[in-house]
Amino acid sequence: MSNYTVSDTIRYKTLSLFAEHFGISPARVSVTVNDSCVIICAERFLQPIVESMIHEASQGALQSTRELMVGYLMPELCRYIFNDCGLPVETHAYDWNDDDLSCLIFMMFSEPACLRENEPYPEQNKVHRNIATLTYDLQRFPEKIYSFWMERTMLVIIRDGTLTEVEKALIEDEHCEVLRISKRRVEKKKFCEEPPFGGIANRSVKGIYIDWIFPHDRSILVYVFDKARPKLFYD
Repeated sequence: MSNYTVSDTIRYKTLSLFAEHFGISPARVSVTVNDSCVIICAERFLQPIVESMIHEASQGALQSTRELMVGYLMPELCRYIFNDCGLPVETHAYDWNDDDLSCLIFMMFSEPACLRENEPYPEQNKVHRNIATLTYDLQRFPEKIYSFWMERTMLVIIRDGTLTEVEKALIEDEHCEVLRISKRRVEKKKFCEEPPFGGIANRSVKGIYIDWIFPHDRSILVYVFDKARPKLFYD
């Protein structure tokens, strides 16, 4: 089965799961697959409810609603992708962007190619250095950084070994979700205010998504760009 066919199958399954369980589907779902992961982008789901929550600044209710919805669907969606599509999904992460009411779901395979071999692109070392510096400003230098492009609109950055001893203790004490919410708020603000590209990307960022796979001391950071072609990354 080609990547295009797999992507299309996963897209339809995602739409049908939302409709089946919640009576409404996202306005648009796009799926990208490579030899490391699956990325699902769902735009504008539960639009009237979410817009009302944002207008009323009900961030706690907004966060809980989205967590419950996506968290509820994840086991069934992961099983489908693993069993029916034959993709060895091992871990997953997800986050939202309030600007366009979108959700990004990241599913990593059990033996992702991105961790075995580097996929170089122009200025990759500079991006990694900037990511390391920004991360150190908030916690500690990452032990490893990996990054790769998905269809020239998404830059995926994976950081391993960033948790502090205090954070590890919070995880051991089963405070993962409190830690996740706090880290997301602080780190997202940092990466939004100080993009790690150093002026080398000449197009705007549509959204930033970040989540953690705590058992692996791993974080997933995805920058989604507009469709204009970057001048320096690919020339």
